[in-house]
Amino acid sequence: MSTVLKLTPAVQPWIGTSDALFKLNQQINQLAHCNLPVHIIGEPGSGKHLAACHLHNLGKASSESLIVSNVANWGEQCAAAQLEQLIAQTQNGSLYLKNIDMLSSAQAESVKDYWLNLSTEYPALRLITSTTCEKQAEALGQSQQHSFLSWLHYHCLELRVPSLHERKEDIDALVKHYRGTCQHIANLQLQPQALEILKAYNWPHNVKQLKRCLDKLSFLSNQQAVSSQALLSIFPAMQTEATPKPMAMHVLKPVEPSLTEEVQSLIQCNDEHDLLVAEQRGEGIAATPAAPHPHKSHPALIRALQFVDKNFEKPLSLSEVASYACVSPSHLSFLFKRFVGQSFKQTLLRIRIKRAMVLLREDPYSQVTEVCDDVGFSDLSFFVRKFKSVVGVSPGVYRDQRTKH
Repeated sequence: MSTVLKLTPAVQPWIGTSDALFKLNQQINQLAHCNLPVHIIGEPGSGKHLAACHLHNLGKASSESLIVSNVANWGEQCAAAQLEQLIAQTQNGSLYLKNIDMLSSAQAESVKDYWLNLSTEYPALRLITSTTCEKQAEALGQSQQHSFLSWLHYHCLELRVPSLHERKEDIDALVKHYRGTCQHIANLQLQPQALEILKAYNWPHNVKQLKRCLDKLSFLSNQQAVSSQALLSIFPAMQTEATPKPMAMHVLKPVEPSLTEEVQSLIQCNDEHDLLVAEQRGEGIAATPAAPHPHKSHPALIRALQFVDKNFEKPLSLSEVASYACVSPSHLSFLFKRFVGQSFKQTLLRIRIKRAMVLLREDPYSQVTEVCDDVGFSDLSFFVRKFKSVVGVSPGVYRDQRTKH
């Protein structure tokens, strides 16, 4: 009989805020409430077991158990009998079969018919399997289209766990997590360039490899901060895939060349000359809020700003923009406040008003009502009121002042 673990796990949360991790959590939340079998695909050490635990915890009552069995330990025993015995232990919980690709052809054939009857005989059972990306890709190749993994591809929902090289922005959070949870790593210090090497490395064995790397560094560092030279002397393979990056200069520059000047000025906190005209006249102006960390802008925020930049004249909601940027609305709201220094609504408002200023000064015969519609305002009185609160004068007065110049 294979080694079997019976768990009612208190699952640790995924560590990090990367887009890849956010998408994974979204998929897990969707799949957890469906009782169809789930086939997890991921590289060794990427967190397939953690994904199975999350599926179980979100989809099952706390009283139900998660049974974990490594198929690699089944040997040549009858696979159908093995499966039947495990299901009897699982009852209404979740059964997770690791390394399902280790079934022989004969074992796989004996499992298929039994598998297809599970939904009727055990309607409350959650069945989860896993394999590696390499094994799954081989199975879906033309030479192995009749393999058991290929069969699972058509009989299961699939969940792909991202590799660490797909979520490198989570490495900072992972290092911090291990410092807080592992006593021997707690005092490990990494110089900035050493940390940059870790973040640039491809991590072929994923999060488990990162943990082992930190374990070794904590033992060899003698409580001293690890430099890039010391790191490469211990792990010379990292030199071939990553080179130390120079310290980032705190120079404000355009976040993304494809963004218009209106959006770039918000991120850079550069007030346009035209905004200062009203201030110089003593008519007052609401200054653009400072962006706390413009040189560290989050990629999801960049995508959100690009989307707003192209669609600001349309009705836009935070949820719609967050969906495009592949983050949650609450996280996008946080990113706007942290990196732009103002809320999503305030940013959208200022982009529309700055665009209105461009239209008004470029066309002395422009109608305020038309400009209002062109920049995305649905209410003329609201547009006039907000324009005056930001610029210091009404749209009509601003247009006439520019005409005189």
